[in-house]
Amino acid sequence: MRHPRDCRGFTLIELMIALMIALVAMLAATELYVGTKQTYRIQGMQMRLSEDGRFALSMLQRMISQAGFRPNPSALIAADFITPTSSQSVTLKFTADGANTIACDGSLPALDSVQTITIAKTGSKLQCGAVDWIAPAAAGAGQGTELVDFRLDYGSDTGPATPKDFGCGADVGANKERDCVADSYLQATATANPTKIVAVKVCLVLRSEAIDGGIAKAAAVKDCSAIDIAGSDSDNKLYRTFRSTVLLRNR
Repeated sequence: MRHPRDCRGFTLIELMIALMIALVAMLAATELYVGTKQTYRIQGMQMRLSEDGRFALSMLQRMISQAGFRPNPSALIAADFITPTSSQSVTLKFTADGANTIACDGSLPALDSVQTITIAKTGSKLQCGAVDWIAPAAAGAGQGTELVDFRLDYGSDTGPATPKDFGCGADVGANKERDCVADSYLQATATANPTKIVAVKVCLVLRSEAIDGGIAKAAAVKDCSAIDIAGSDSDNKLYRTFRSTVLLRNR
């Protein structure tokens, strides 16, 4: 018969050590899970900002480049083909060709229909007509994108005279009065003659509607005018700025 001392179990100290090891392993696994989940969440927010920004920028490029379009190139361009109403709003006019020109929602307007479209910042939305290109999500969802800043600078062409095949504006002998190159970029209030606009600089600053405590910024984010956005250094939200220059092709 075996001696009772050979049948003994774990001592209290051994049990405490085992429990401590298991607790440490559990805490490490939990921390890894929480960190991975937070990283995944922030990556999702970054992807949403990038997708929304690229979409808005591509639509702005497409719509602005359509300004002044007409199916018959020999037809006179409308004097109000572009109206810079403000640094955050512009009205464009073009004649649809029924195949390539698009409306705010991406649909094809009827052939030869004259389209007048306004693109503007409205609160935290970027709207083309009645269509939201950038907008927060429905109330309580918290997964949308907010438009923090939107700025348009209008490139004015003041010359010099250029051969007709390459120039812009009225005829000056064998030349056109301007060279179709922006000499300066102005705010809407400083643009005396919209017919001389040949390019538009676009700036968008987007912000995630969602919040995550893992998002930390060393300083405030700048808006399109290089001014600090109040509270952006501590609001635990993601920001991203998009810029582009769009040439007006239809002259």
